[in-house]
Amino acid sequence: MEHREQGETRSAIMMLLRRRGALTAAELSAELGVGAVGVRQHLAVLERDGLVHISGVRRGIGRPSHLYALTDAADAHFPRRYDRLALEALAVVQATGGATAVDQVFANRAAQLERQYQARLAGRPRAEQVAVLAELLTEQGYMCEWRANPDGSFVLTEHNCPVDCVARDYPQACAHELRLYERILGGSIIREETIAGGGQCCRYHIAAEAPATP
Repeated sequence: MEHREQGETRSAIMMLLRRRGALTAAELSAELGVGAVGVRQHLAVLERDGLVHISGVRRGIGRPSHLYALTDAADAHFPRRYDRLALEALAVVQATGGATAVDQVFANRAAQLERQYQARLAGRPRAEQVAVLAELLTEQGYMCEWRANPDGSFVLTEHNCPVDCVARDYPQACAHELRLYERILGGSIIREETIAGGGQCCRYHIAAEAPATP
């Protein structure tokens, strides 16, 4: 039982670092409700296993604090729904049909997802649509969350990319994803950051819903 609880705590630490980026041991302790000494012990194990590293120092009042972040090796511990076969298949498509054929593959996938998502989002106000979309994306491994801004716009954040390996080699995947969100939400969306581009997350700024015409 104790071993399982320790494993769950370390998983919770990794999940929090994935969502929030680099944090100090004190911040992790406060977020998880685990004593600072215990958190440092877990961090030491994760660092030993090559899953966490010290990424910098936060300076403020009192002593400087180390910032802990996930290593690239930690990616394997988060949802992934692809394998080498997907990359090999796309390579064959590109070799036989060129970039146009690859683009069509992603366009077809986006069209299929659009039909699925529209069935869940149709007729809802913008805020509910964003909330439901975040739920659907989380079900697919994107670790998605959202928030509403005071000006009526929204921010949709994906903390994990289950097709990251594909997206790094084929940027069409990200391009079609953006257009998919614009179509199903019916508004302008600006992508501010991507995991495939080296960011901490994929973050989208969604424009406020236009007022109804009288």
